[in-house]
Amino acid sequence: MTNTSNAIKLEAIPHRRLAEQIVDNIERMILNEELHIGDALPPERELAAQLQVSRNIVREAIGMLVQKGLLEVRQGSGTYVARPSIEFLRDSLDFFIRFNKSALFDLIEARRSIEVEIAALAAQRSTPDGRQLIADRLDELEKSVGSLEPYVDADLRFHAALAAAANNEILKLLHDSIRASMRENIRILVKHHDTAVDEAMVFHRRIAQAVAQHDPAAARSAMWEHLESVRRDLLELEPQAIKYTPDRE
Repeated sequence: MTNTSNAIKLEAIPHRRLAEQIVDNIERMILNEELHIGDALPPERELAAQLQVSRNIVREAIGMLVQKGLLEVRQGSGTYVARPSIEFLRDSLDFFIRFNKSALFDLIEARRSIEVEIAALAAQRSTPDGRQLIADRLDELEKSVGSLEPYVDADLRFHAALAAAANNEILKLLHDSIRASMRENIRILVKHHDTAVDEAMVFHRRIAQAVAQHDPAAARSAMWEHLESVRRDLLELEPQAIKYTPDRE
């Protein structure tokens, strides 16, 4: 195990959103592999001195990182970089997309790889309860049209119901890992593209119908066309509209 307490050099930050900025700083170091699994952070007092903040702020930031699963505190030993969890993967994608506008288009390609297969498997494997949940989520989606946040939430729940119905734990895990990024993808289109919701609803209905009819080919085709429509709609937006403002889920 590597002890990096003397090697880590963190820059002082202004007194604004201090704990969150410390979290971002340490996340960045982990993403850039400046910190590795098992590495020890400097003691609390030393971190506070390097960052020119109080120990209470450092303690708060460490608590946030522990909640995310990025750090673990070992009693009597110190604070260490933890093995990444699904929460870390989700937040890492948030972080990456926040600083890479083109990553929203990479996300569409990733969604194709995951969700097209999910739709086909849902059509093959869904139980009566699973199909009913998809129908219920579609109904919620229909009722939420016209309201930004309710629609975004309902859209995510519809896709999550498909992932559950596919009965593949790895695909469900992968789908969960991109949920926060999908949220922003959906929100951008709902806010800035006049026809995105109408187009999406056409495909959501087709996907749900294909699953209800146990038609994997139709489900796969409808999901592919849905994500292609999302890609086209993003391309039609002005660059300034594609601005990522990640949620802290």
